[in-house]
Amino acid sequence: MNKREIIAALENSHERLVMAIEGLSLDEMLIPGVVGNWTIKDILAHITRWEAELVTLLWQARQGSQPTTILNQKISTDEVNARWHDEDQARPLERILKDFHTVREQTMRRLDHFSEDELNDPQRYPWLGGRPLWVWVAEDSFEHDLEHLEQIRLWREERGQA
Repeated sequence: MNKREIIAALENSHERLVMAIEGLSLDEMLIPGVVGNWTIKDILAHITRWEAELVTLLWQARQGSQPTTILNQKISTDEVNARWHDEDQARPLERILKDFHTVREQTMRRLDHFSEDELNDPQRYPWLGGRPLWVWVAEDSFEHDLEHLEQIRLWREERGQA
């Protein structure tokens, strides 16, 4: 996948998520049940946390360092998600919304520093185990967005808000 396609996918998935929550009041974003007992706030915080880890990973990769983010630690995704969910309960929704928008901008700025070859060469970063960097970017950004976008869409449909 080339850089232009990655940027387009990042912009598209973010815009689709914004549209998916458009029209919801702040109170509605705090209603549990979107995914399990998670709220829209919880989902946005979750997406933002994973993408913030990606931003750090991209910065470390650009510096020639093996990333030290949670993405490279021997901890289960479920454990990370539970820990972050607990931590984010005290964070105000307004802050989570701001971070949600800001982290995507950071991801795109970091990507600007990578060449097509750096994004696509599966041997460039040994710590990726033979996968190109763009795949990691996709999994922790636009593909992750789309996974949760569908959950939000279904929740809104069930509430008669489709």
